[in-house]
Parts: sequence; C-alpha cells; structure tokens
Amino acid sequence: MEISRRNPWRAVVVGKDGKKRNIQLLGGVGTDELIAFGVTLAAGDRLHLVSSGRNIGFSGVNRDESDCQDGSGDIVIGKDGVYDLHLSTKVLGAETLDIFAKRPDSDELAATQHRNLSKMRSKRAKETILTILHNLLIALLVLIWLIPIIWLILVSFTGGLSGPVMTQFFPKVWSIENYVTLFTKIDSINMFPRWFLNTLIVSVCSTILSTLMILATAYAFSRFQFKKRRGLMNISMVIALFPGMLTMFVSYFIFQYVFHLNVGLVRLIIAYSAGAALGYLVAKGFFDTIPMEIDEAAKIDGASRARIFFQILVPLSKPIIVYTLITSFMAPWVDFVFAKMILGNDALVQDYTVALGLLSFVGQMNITDWFGAYAAGSVVVAIPLSILFLSVQKYYVGGVTGGAVKG
Repeated sequence: MEISRRNPWRAVVVGKDGKKRNIQLLGGVGTDELIAFGVTLAAGDRLHLVSSGRNIGFSGVNRDESDCQDGSGDIVIGKDGVYDLHLSTKVLGAETLDIFAKRPDSDELAATQHRNLSKMRSKRAKETILTILHNLLIALLVLIWLIPIIWLILVSFTGGLSGPVMTQFFPKVWSIENYVTLFTKIDSINMFPRWFLNTLIVSVCSTILSTLMILATAYAFSRFQFKKRRGLMNISMVIALFPGMLTMFVSYFIFQYVFHLNVGLVRLIIAYSAGAALGYLVAKGFFDTIPMEIDEAAKIDGASRARIFFQILVPLSKPIIVYTLITSFMAPWVDFVFAKMILGNDALVQDYTVALGLLSFVGQMNITDWFGAYAAGSVVVAIPLSILFLSVQKYYVGGVTGGAVKG
C-alpha cells in the first residue's frame, strides 16, 4: 500500500497492561511491492496495523508462534523479539500480513524503502509545484484575455457615457440605454438592424456555398483517381498559402469595371466563397479515414456517385461538416478589411456589414455620442457566434482531429 503524508500507515502495539504505543512505519511504495518493517515486540503484545484512524482487519501468521492467532483480525505475539513486518497489499481491508523473525538485511531493506519513499515524495512535490505553476499561468493568460471583453460588456451597460472615458472599471450608473439606442434610434448614422441582417445574409449564403465547394473538392480528391491529380492538389495547396487579402484590389476592379456588379451584398458573397475550394485539405483528410469498402458496397447495390456522397458520406462526416460550416461562417461575420475594400468608398450606408457600421460609430465626429452604442453592438455581434461555438463544440473538435489523421 502506498504510504502518504496525509494517510500514513502506522503500527499500534498494545501491551499486556493495555497501554498503547504507536510505531511510525518507514518505507513502502507501490501496491505490488513487498514492504518490510522492523518492529520490537514483547511477549503477549498485540499488534494492530492502522490507517485513517481505523484498524484494518488482517489475517496473519506468526511464523514462530503460529498458534497465537486469536481470529480477531489482530496478531498476538507469543515471545519477545524483533520482528519484520512483510506487507503485500492489494485492496484496503483484504491485505495479508505476515510476521517473520528478523532478517539480517532488514535494516538495509527498510533504509532502501525509506529512500524510495523520499524520492517518491520529492517527485510528487515537484509535479505538484509544476501543476500549480502551469494552472496559474493558464489562469493569468485567461484573465488577460478576458479583461478587454469584460470591460467592453461593462461599458455597454454604462449609462450617461460620453466618449471612451471611464474613471473606474465598473460603471457608476448601470443602464441598458445603449442597447435601446442601438435598436431604436435609426438614422443616417445608425442602421444596426439593417447591418446585422446584411451580415447574416452574407455569412449564411457564403457559408452554404463555401461548404458545398469544400466538401465536393475534398470528395473528388479523396475518392477519385485521375490524371494530374497529385499535381493539381499541390498547386491548390501552394495557392492557398497566399493570403486572400492579396486579391482584394483585383476582386474590386473585376466587380466594378469588368462585370459592373454594383450590388454590394452579392459582391461580398462571391468574394468570400469563390476561393473556398482551396481549403479542401482538412476535409479530404477526414474523407480519407472513411473506408473505401463502403463506397464499393454501395456501387454494387447500384448507388450513383451523388447518392454515395449525399446519403452515405455526408451522414458519416458530421464533424468535418460542422468544422467547415464554422470556419466558413466566421470569416464574413467578423471581417472588416475585405468588406471595406470590396464594397468600396462609394458604398451606401444601408449596404454596410456590422463591422463597417460599428466603425462609423467611433469616427472622429461620432465617437462622443455613439461609443456606448458601439460597445453594445460589439456585444450583440458576439452572441450568435458564441452560441454557435458552444452548441457544436464537440463536433468542431472531432472535425479538427479527424481531418488531421491523413493528408
């Protein structure tokens, strides 16, 4: 039985006169290792092995006085002498205790076990310290990460706010006026409900298109063998290494001067979903984990490629589909730079996304009157994304890990 500082094993010796004396046992590590202790006992002494303040019901044998066992769970010593306790333990209450005459190597064995116990305690102490430091570091990082978010939420509930000036961390006056202003005071500056709807339309449409293209591309590269397949995959991965921001100017000029496309939301949907197929690699890795035998069995039953994909692979690929949906939804929902460039400087206020609209709140002319509404809008925008992550978190993790198994 493993000996710990919190719950040490000790020997209690009861003499003929009824007096008790405690003997602190040294050594003993591991549940499968023989533990030996030397104890001096007088004739008639009764030996108890105690843990957590209670006697353990042992059955034991005094090898020198085997007829002295009284069946009470204790062991009666029939003669004076120094004895070794050899304890082999498995489960509390079902141990075996044997008493032998003192061996010549008992002192050395006890000393060795004592050293082992000290090493074990030292190792545990180091592990405990490292665990505490690790947890403290994580807690510190989480605190640093949460402080701006908490501050933003507190600002959104601050009444009578005039610009980004707060003399204390917590509001003096709690109010929901910033949220009321955000949704009710609609004018040429504030069109938050319209911006929110625009962002939702762009995000949902681009997510659907992006997910379909990514899954179709991943399915083709995973299941089909065709000429130049490897070369096409390599080219796609190399192109995907370049940031999408590099295409902002080209995309704007194509929409504006080549196709003369003036509908801002359509521009954004096309811009966010056009290159989505280049992110096929994670989904392909997930499809590679699904055995080809499933496809072959479906072909024998007469299923087409489309039926195999939609009725067999898609239900089996829920984690990677959720992962693809989340990553495709996040980009248009939180993006500012790409939306600003694609829409252009001549974009109408009602065509803004939430990111562009909230930025106008903190412009030089508006920040004094609209900073509280800006904070409230930032909190409102974060709510749908937070709910989405919390509701599909288990599938998201499964998609990431499943898609990383094979390349």
